[in-house]
Amino acid sequence: MTLYAPDGLPIILMERFEGLTAAVDCKGDDGTMSLTFNSIEAYDYALKTWQIINEDDDKQFLLIANHDGCGADDERQPYKVSTVTEDAADRTIIMATSITQWSEVAGTYDLDFGQAAIRQPPQRVRPRGFWGDIVNVGKGALEAAQGNADLSKSVNFAVAVGQPGQKTNIYTDDKGRFSIDCIDCYITGSWQVQGHIVVQGFALQDLTLEAAPQDFKAKLELEATVTSSKEPDTLQSSKEIFSAPIPGAGISVTGIFKLGATVSYDVGTSATFAGTATADFGLSASLPNGAKVVADVNNPSDSSATGWTGSSLTPNFQVTKLSASLTLAAFSQPKIAFGVELVEVGNVDIAVTMKLPEISSTLSADYDAQGVCSQAAGASKTGVKLENKADESLSLQIDVDLGDDNSKPSWSKTLLDFSQPLGSECIPLNIPGLGPASGGTSTTSAKPPSGTGSDTTTSTTCAPPGKTGICQSTSKT
Repeated sequence: MTLYAPDGLPIILMERFEGLTAAVDCKGDDGTMSLTFNSIEAYDYALKTWQIINEDDDKQFLLIANHDGCGADDERQPYKVSTVTEDAADRTIIMATSITQWSEVAGTYDLDFGQAAIRQPPQRVRPRGFWGDIVNVGKGALEAAQGNADLSKSVNFAVAVGQPGQKTNIYTDDKGRFSIDCIDCYITGSWQVQGHIVVQGFALQDLTLEAAPQDFKAKLELEATVTSSKEPDTLQSSKEIFSAPIPGAGISVTGIFKLGATVSYDVGTSATFAGTATADFGLSASLPNGAKVVADVNNPSDSSATGWTGSSLTPNFQVTKLSASLTLAAFSQPKIAFGVELVEVGNVDIAVTMKLPEISSTLSADYDAQGVCSQAAGASKTGVKLENKADESLSLQIDVDLGDDNSKPSWSKTLLDFSQPLGSECIPLNIPGLGPASGGTSTTSAKPPSGTGSDTTTSTTCAPPGKTGICQSTSKT
């Protein structure tokens, strides 16, 4: 972090004298602070450091103290020094001081956080505890890391929502005709975050955040149970399974900057159904470790998503009962929202929402005297025709609250949106009552939940490069 002092005041770090002092009085209740040095050589060294101050007519400067008793534990405390008195006989320097809040002096700064930060400042900090051994102290600029974390270290937010095998009801209608349950819905993995912030005169000039998934996996397995009349019924429902801040993560620069995150997990479904059916359907999805989302708060056009074509989808379908038709659409939607608090500047929330993915399945009971799924001897004359596709999307939502500064409005942007056919399948199944008179069924796709569009046209486009899963031409009738 590079801090530029207000009005070009020089900045001196007290730890520059660490090991040279015999006593430090930071009580400040008498408006003074004193440093007593352990040798005349140390005293002379301090006077040379003070020389730039003495050459200034104003002779005021900022002293940043991290000595025990000078501020809160593991935090630096800025003091404004107005006069300096030297006592060579006692090897002591006495300063007239007043405690200053970081929010008063940290109006202009550059801050990089996370491993391999987006933009590196010209000189780096050698970590020492919660602070650093500053390698450059110049007039009006301070390069420092502050708070409860080393800003040069990677910032990771671990995500673990739901448990394998845990059953959660998503929807049950009041007439008992249809119910759908999550029987295996969860997400695991983490997000590695880095960013760059520029504030000038307590106004945000630049905020860029990069987020990359690490070993991120999502599982969506639903069980649908239908008992209804022969007339088709439809429904649409969604449910938030989990939403909470991620504990023990994030970073903080006391009085200047905070970064935290909240994770939520929504599951939604829509269906068109008639007759009776029991079916399990869903898929497992994983994101490639090389994927990355870049959110540029000031420049939406520069925000992007790269490396996502390496994600994988593994569908799962089981039908144990079906007498007519069932069309299901469901989505697994994890969202991670990064909250950035800039003291005396405002707040910015950066939400990354993923559909991983939305899956649509059309199941229809069918009869063929020669065999529905096979013409081989003894093949079942009844069975279930199954067509599936998956839609993936990734979007950014930026919410900006900078008080009276309306120059940077909130915005949202879809970074990724495409469909992937998962192929057709025929499942032999004994369906009592289905014969030549009833024939096969003809169904149309249900309207997908959450406002996404449906696709009833013939698909001849295979998956994007790098995608995995069944990939073949399918046709809806």
